[in-house]
Amino acid sequence: MSTYVHAVFFTFRDAVPPAEIDRMVRDAAELSAIPSVRKLHCGRRDDTIRRPVSDTAFHVGLLVCFDDRQGYDTYSAHPVHTDFVARYKPLWADLKVCDFIAP
Repeated sequence: MSTYVHAVFFTFRDAVPPAEIDRMVRDAAELSAIPSVRKLHCGRRDDTIRRPVSDTAFHVGLLVCFDDRQGYDTYSAHPVHTDFVARYKPLWADLKVCDFIAP
């Protein structure tokens, strides 16, 4: 059985206070209430990692796992997710989304 993995890397606007970033990290736990979510992790980038291959162009990472693509589609359209995006999108300067299937 495979897992559908949704990874998002958020870069915040320069003027966003650190407390607002921390609030988004905490509030991301709300996304676990969506029935198709099997695992969820959200946190700030580790600023101590400075290897040449490390991407340091983001502030927060979010990793969400589902049983399949249908679970992801359910999550994507769910009001808890759309409300989270609406609440925090004004704070983002950029985001990168990476979706993949893990065996």
